[in-house]
Amino acid sequence: MKSTFYFLLASIVLSACGLEQMAKKYDSTSFTTVPPTLETHAGKVALSFEASFQPKYFIKKATVDFTPVLVYEGGETAFKTITVQGEQATGGEATIFNSTGGNFNYSDNIKYTEEMFNSNLELRAVARLKDKEKILGPVNIAQGVIATSTRVDENYELANKNDGYEYETILEKTATIYFLVNQSNIRTTEKSDDDIKELKDFAKNRYKTHSIEIISYASPEGKVNLNDNVSERRMKSTVNYTKQLLRSLKFDGARKNDLYTLTSVGEDWMGFENLVGASNIKDKGRINRIVNNIEDVEVREQRIRDLAEVYDAIEDDILPQLRKATIIIRSFEPKRTDEEIASLATTNPEELNLKELLHAAKLFSDNETIINIYTKAVELHNDWRGYNNIACLYINEGDLTSAVSHLDKAEEIGGTQSDILINRGIIAAIKGELDRAQKLFNEGATSEKNQAILDIKQGEYAKAARFYKGNNSYNAVLANILNGNYDLRCEDNYINAIAAAREGNNNEVIKYLKQAIDSDSSLKNEAANDLEFVNLRENEEFKNLIN
Repeated sequence: MKSTFYFLLASIVLSACGLEQMAKKYDSTSFTTVPPTLETHAGKVALSFEASFQPKYFIKKATVDFTPVLVYEGGETAFKTITVQGEQATGGEATIFNSTGGNFNYSDNIKYTEEMFNSNLELRAVARLKDKEKILGPVNIAQGVIATSTRVDENYELANKNDGYEYETILEKTATIYFLVNQSNIRTTEKSDDDIKELKDFAKNRYKTHSIEIISYASPEGKVNLNDNVSERRMKSTVNYTKQLLRSLKFDGARKNDLYTLTSVGEDWMGFENLVGASNIKDKGRINRIVNNIEDVEVREQRIRDLAEVYDAIEDDILPQLRKATIIIRSFEPKRTDEEIASLATTNPEELNLKELLHAAKLFSDNETIINIYTKAVELHNDWRGYNNIACLYINEGDLTSAVSHLDKAEEIGGTQSDILINRGIIAAIKGELDRAQKLFNEGATSEKNQAILDIKQGEYAKAARFYKGNNSYNAVLANILNGNYDLRCEDNYINAIAAAREGNNNEVIKYLKQAIDSDSSLKNEAANDLEFVNLRENEEFKNLIN
């Protein structure tokens, strides 16, 4: 019994002595962080380091748990723990031999928060041997986090430009007059067709005229010059008829020749090909190959006439539809002034159509009135855009909960809409849910600008820099800095100072920082803690700026 007791006691003493020796010699262990200063990219702080151990340091049966911890004011965040073992131990992720020493590599990342900007990275370690343990260190292996990638200006293009309102809308009405073969006189039956009646009704509105267009055609049969002549005659007779008709209706601009556009097409081969393609005529593929492959139109016509088995159908069903003239009248739709629309939107919104009501919201600057107008658009027209556009107001205010609530209501009414998807993507991007934001942007086909902003947040700096090529906006300079190009400058002097610091131009750093701090004194403290300027901390001019 005594021998067993002494053996256990000796084992405990040896274990304790072994751990004490590891603790005593812990400073012989080296840790190399790559890069030496932590940076945040794509919303995460990535850590990579290599640990190296001298020969005879690591006890054969010992294990050590290493935990990197980022410590900042008010808290700390731990990276994952890695267990390293001696050659006779188990349960480790890397093995260090006693006789030769060795090394292990570590990598992990954590989500970045603003508190980490001014921080220290401690490597904490606990050595274990049998049932004993000993705390080693801790060792500081990095200081702070370079957070320049988080400085992106999230000036997204909100998807709310959806009212469809036009300050100028051109209304159009078309009528077609058909002629007998080789004839150009307008028959009484044509003058009473439904499309002419509709043209008359349109003209009776007497809106201001935009243009009057008349196009005449001939069917592709017979000599080309004869068909050109008949097309011209049809043009003239149609012009005379149109002018007489419009004058009788007191149509605006009926007598103004400069409003008329006249075109005599002649043989209408394009119309011929389209009608044949849409028909049930057999061999229509063969007919259209003749049209496309034979340049001489008279040879072309003869080849088609030679198709005796189908030519009757062409003559009866196709050619009569090509002996025509088309009258197109275009008028300006009367519009209310913005002042009238704004007044009605707040007094009698029922008098406005949906486009006018949605447009009215853009004529005001106070959110309460805008929300009331969009709410009316939903009440009166059950239209999803009202809720969607209210959500955009909340996004601008940073109230993402209310924004999501209104997007949910918009989707209940309108289903999956591109605007809703894009706005949900913007919210996800602001929250740092980058994968979800990308998915929603893809589904909604977002703008290139929104994608470029998300590219910066995702660490896709080269893609973002390509979008901003030839641009010297704030985000353009930021994207280029993060992509390794420090030549650009913008209106923001703090970001210019960062570019100059990375370029190694201390004089420019001081110049830009002075201008930035003169505009915003709070930047003194930020510059003092920003590791972008760590190499200037002993520079007298820099110290004078931040003190």
